[in-house]
Amino acid sequence: MNRSRELLKQYVSSKSKYFTLPDGSEAKVKFLFAEGAPNNFDGGKTNLMRYHLEVDGLEQLWDRPSRQLADEMSKIEEGDVILIKRTGQKSKTRYSITKVKE
Repeated sequence: MNRSRELLKQYVSSKSKYFTLPDGSEAKVKFLFAEGAPNNFDGGKTNLMRYHLEVDGLEQLWDRPSRQLADEMSKIEEGDVILIKRTGQKSKTRYSITKVKE
């Protein structure tokens, strides 16, 4: 059953250009670069940070408006492998970033 779960997770992530992380999960990804982007959730009235990540060999986008997360990500170099952990749900969601030492 575990093999099926991994196969299904890979299928879902390979079909989306956006990176998602369920509550209580973590993922090891490669940080490619960041850029500013319009926030689609408010019709583009505000901006957010768009992080380009390499996930399982595919480039995916991770749009986040959090200034705290941007501060953490500012300490990460392009090309670094990072561990992203998610806790909480909806407006209580928090992400923590840790650089992975290879």
